[in-house]
Amino acid sequence: MNAESDIEKRILDHIRANIPSIAEHLVATRDMALEINSALGDPVLPEKVGIAGLCHDLARLVVPEGIPGELRKRGIDPESLGYVHPILLHGFLGAEIAREEFGIDDGEILDAIRHHVTGRAGMTLIEKIVYVADKVDRTRKFPGIETLRNLALTDFDRAVPEVIAWVIGYVVAEKLPLDYNSVAAYNAALNDLNKH
Repeated sequence: MNAESDIEKRILDHIRANIPSIAEHLVATRDMALEINSALGDPVLPEKVGIAGLCHDLARLVVPEGIPGELRKRGIDPESLGYVHPILLHGFLGAEIAREEFGIDDGEILDAIRHHVTGRAGMTLIEKIVYVADKVDRTRKFPGIETLRNLALTDFDRAVPEVIAWVIGYVVAEKLPLDYNSVAAYNAALNDLNKH
Protein backbone atom coordinates (compact mmCIF):
# COMPACT_ATOMS: atom_id res chain seq x y z
CA MET A 1 0.00 0.00 0.00
CA ASN A 2 1.26 3.48 -0.81
CA ALA A 3 2.39 5.82 1.95
CA GLU A 4 -0.17 8.50 2.77
CA SER A 5 0.58 11.92 1.34
CA ASP A 6 0.29 15.10 3.43
CA ILE A 7 -3.08 15.91 1.89
CA GLU A 8 -4.37 12.39 2.65
CA LYS A 9 -3.28 12.86 6.28
CA ARG A 10 -5.18 16.18 6.42
CA ILE A 11 -8.26 14.52 4.92
CA LEU A 12 -8.05 11.65 7.42
CA ASP A 13 -7.74 14.10 10.33
CA HIS A 14 -10.84 15.94 9.04
CA ILE A 15 -12.78 12.68 8.63
CA ARG A 16 -11.89 11.43 12.11
CA ALA A 17 -12.80 14.78 13.68
CA ASN A 18 -15.98 15.55 11.73
CA ILE A 19 -17.47 12.33 10.33
CA PRO A 20 -16.03 9.51 12.45
CA SER A 21 -19.07 7.27 11.93
CA ILE A 22 -18.11 6.70 8.29
CA ALA A 23 -14.31 6.86 8.67
CA GLU A 24 -13.94 3.08 8.36
CA HIS A 25 -15.92 3.04 5.10
CA LEU A 26 -13.95 5.96 3.64
CA VAL A 27 -10.61 4.34 4.44
CA ALA A 28 -11.85 0.96 3.17
CA THR A 29 -13.02 2.57 -0.08
CA ARG A 30 -9.65 4.26 -0.51
CA ASP A 31 -7.85 0.99 0.14
CA MET A 32 -10.08 -0.95 -2.28
CA ALA A 33 -9.66 1.73 -4.95
CA LEU A 34 -5.88 1.53 -4.57
CA GLU A 35 -6.04 -2.28 -4.72
CA ILE A 36 -8.09 -2.17 -7.94
CA ASN A 37 -5.80 0.44 -9.47
CA SER A 38 -2.77 -1.67 -8.54
CA ALA A 39 -4.36 -4.80 -10.05
CA LEU A 40 -4.75 -2.80 -13.26
CA GLY A 41 -1.06 -1.85 -13.18
CA ASP A 42 -1.55 1.60 -11.62
CA PRO A 43 -2.85 3.35 -14.75
CA VAL A 44 -4.11 6.21 -12.56
CA LEU A 45 -1.72 8.06 -10.26
CA PRO A 46 -2.26 6.29 -6.90
CA GLU A 47 -2.35 9.57 -4.96
CA LYS A 48 -5.31 10.72 -7.07
CA VAL A 49 -7.12 7.42 -6.48
CA GLY A 50 -6.42 7.63 -2.75
CA ILE A 51 -7.68 11.19 -2.42
CA ALA A 52 -10.86 10.49 -4.42
CA GLY A 53 -11.54 7.35 -2.38
CA LEU A 54 -11.15 9.19 0.92
CA CYS A 55 -13.24 12.18 -0.16
CA HIS A 56 -16.08 10.43 -1.96
CA ASP A 57 -18.52 10.62 0.97
CA LEU A 58 -17.47 13.91 2.62
CA ALA A 59 -21.08 15.13 2.36
CA ARG A 60 -22.78 11.84 3.23
CA LEU A 61 -23.90 12.94 6.69
CA VAL A 62 -25.61 16.10 5.47
CA VAL A 63 -29.34 15.38 5.71
CA PRO A 64 -30.58 14.66 2.17
CA GLU A 65 -33.12 17.51 2.28
CA GLY A 66 -30.27 19.93 3.09
CA ILE A 67 -28.05 18.98 0.16
CA PRO A 68 -29.84 21.06 -2.52
CA GLY A 69 -29.60 24.17 -0.31
CA GLU A 70 -25.91 23.56 0.33
CA LEU A 71 -25.33 23.26 -3.42
CA ARG A 72 -27.28 26.47 -4.08
CA LYS A 73 -25.09 28.31 -1.52
CA ARG A 74 -22.14 27.30 -3.70
CA GLY A 75 -23.74 28.53 -6.91
CA ILE A 76 -24.82 25.09 -8.18
CA ASP A 77 -28.42 24.61 -9.30
CA PRO A 78 -29.38 21.14 -8.02
CA GLU A 79 -32.32 20.99 -10.44
CA SER A 80 -29.89 21.21 -13.37
CA LEU A 81 -28.17 18.01 -12.25
CA GLY A 82 -31.26 15.91 -12.98
CA TYR A 83 -31.17 13.49 -10.05
CA VAL A 84 -34.28 11.76 -8.75
CA HIS A 85 -33.54 12.11 -5.01
CA PRO A 86 -31.48 14.64 -2.99
CA ILE A 87 -29.27 11.92 -1.41
CA LEU A 88 -27.91 11.16 -4.86
CA LEU A 89 -26.43 14.69 -4.92
CA HIS A 90 -24.05 14.07 -2.02
CA GLY A 91 -21.20 13.37 -4.44
CA PHE A 92 -21.59 16.83 -5.97
CA LEU A 93 -21.57 18.46 -2.54
CA GLY A 94 -18.66 16.26 -1.47
CA ALA A 95 -16.61 17.51 -4.42
CA GLU A 96 -17.28 21.09 -3.33
CA ILE A 97 -16.27 20.28 0.26
CA ALA A 98 -13.06 18.65 -1.03
CA ARG A 99 -12.30 21.82 -3.00
CA GLU A 100 -13.08 24.14 -0.07
CA GLU A 101 -11.49 22.16 2.77
CA PHE A 102 -8.44 20.74 1.04
CA GLY A 103 -7.89 22.89 -2.05
CA ILE A 104 -8.44 19.95 -4.39
CA ASP A 105 -8.85 21.32 -7.90
CA ASP A 106 -7.95 18.27 -10.00
CA GLY A 107 -10.93 17.74 -12.31
CA GLU A 108 -10.47 13.96 -12.46
CA ILE A 109 -10.55 13.64 -8.68
CA LEU A 110 -13.54 15.96 -8.37
CA ASP A 111 -15.47 14.07 -11.07
CA ALA A 112 -14.73 10.75 -9.35
CA ILE A 113 -16.22 12.20 -6.15
CA ARG A 114 -19.21 13.74 -7.98
CA HIS A 115 -20.19 10.60 -9.88
CA HIS A 116 -19.45 7.82 -7.39
CA VAL A 117 -23.09 7.61 -6.30
CA THR A 118 -24.87 6.60 -9.51
CA GLY A 119 -22.11 6.49 -12.09
CA ARG A 120 -22.77 8.01 -15.49
CA ALA A 121 -22.24 7.34 -19.17
CA GLY A 122 -18.68 8.06 -20.25
CA MET A 123 -17.03 7.52 -16.86
CA THR A 124 -13.26 7.90 -16.78
CA LEU A 125 -11.16 5.10 -15.34
CA ILE A 126 -10.74 6.84 -11.97
CA GLU A 127 -14.52 7.39 -11.81
CA LYS A 128 -15.11 3.68 -12.45
CA ILE A 129 -12.50 2.68 -9.88
CA VAL A 130 -14.00 4.85 -7.12
CA TYR A 131 -17.57 3.85 -8.04
CA VAL A 132 -16.75 0.13 -7.85
CA ALA A 133 -14.53 0.46 -4.75
CA ASP A 134 -17.32 2.27 -2.90
CA LYS A 135 -19.73 -0.58 -3.58
CA VAL A 136 -17.38 -3.52 -2.85
CA ASP A 137 -15.03 -2.24 -0.12
CA ARG A 138 -14.14 -4.71 2.62
CA THR A 139 -16.69 -3.24 5.09
CA ARG A 140 -19.57 -4.25 2.80
CA LYS A 141 -21.50 -7.40 3.67
CA PHE A 142 -24.20 -8.70 1.34
CA PRO A 143 -24.82 -11.92 -0.59
CA GLY A 144 -22.49 -12.10 -3.57
CA ILE A 145 -20.07 -9.40 -2.36
CA GLU A 146 -17.04 -11.71 -2.47
CA THR A 147 -17.76 -12.56 -6.11
CA LEU A 148 -18.07 -8.89 -7.06
CA ARG A 149 -14.97 -7.95 -5.05
CA ASN A 150 -12.89 -10.71 -6.67
CA LEU A 151 -14.16 -9.73 -10.11
CA ALA A 152 -13.16 -6.12 -9.45
CA LEU A 153 -9.61 -7.30 -8.80
CA THR A 154 -9.34 -9.86 -11.60
CA ASP A 155 -11.53 -8.63 -14.49
CA PHE A 156 -12.35 -4.99 -13.89
CA ASP A 157 -14.01 -4.41 -17.26
CA ARG A 158 -16.52 -7.16 -16.46
CA ALA A 159 -16.88 -5.99 -12.87
CA VAL A 160 -18.09 -2.50 -13.77
CA PRO A 161 -21.42 -3.52 -15.37
CA GLU A 162 -21.86 -6.32 -12.80
CA VAL A 163 -21.54 -3.88 -9.89
CA ILE A 164 -23.85 -1.35 -11.57
CA ALA A 165 -26.38 -4.14 -12.20
CA TRP A 166 -26.19 -5.14 -8.53
CA VAL A 167 -26.87 -1.52 -7.47
CA ILE A 168 -29.80 -1.23 -9.90
CA GLY A 169 -31.22 -4.54 -8.63
CA TYR A 170 -30.94 -3.33 -5.04
CA VAL A 171 -32.66 -0.02 -5.83
CA VAL A 172 -35.50 -1.78 -7.67
CA ALA A 173 -35.92 -4.38 -4.89
CA GLU A 174 -36.16 -1.58 -2.31
CA LYS A 175 -38.77 0.17 -4.51
CA LEU A 176 -36.65 3.32 -4.61
CA PRO A 177 -36.58 5.68 -7.59
CA LEU A 178 -34.07 4.51 -10.17
CA ASP A 179 -31.81 7.30 -11.33
CA TYR A 180 -31.34 7.55 -15.09
CA ASN A 181 -27.58 8.08 -14.60
CA SER A 182 -27.30 4.52 -13.27
CA VAL A 183 -29.07 3.17 -16.34
CA ALA A 184 -26.81 5.25 -18.62
CA ALA A 185 -23.74 4.03 -16.69
CA TYR A 186 -24.86 0.41 -17.06
CA ASN A 187 -25.50 0.72 -20.79
CA ALA A 188 -22.16 2.45 -21.34
CA ALA A 189 -20.30 -0.18 -19.27
CA LEU A 190 -21.91 -2.98 -21.31
CA ASN A 191 -20.96 -1.17 -24.50
CA ASP A 192 -17.36 -0.82 -23.30
CA LEU A 193 -17.27 -4.53 -22.41
CA ASN A 194 -18.54 -5.52 -25.84
CA LYS A 195 -15.78 -3.47 -27.52
CA HIS A 196 -13.08 -5.61 -25.87
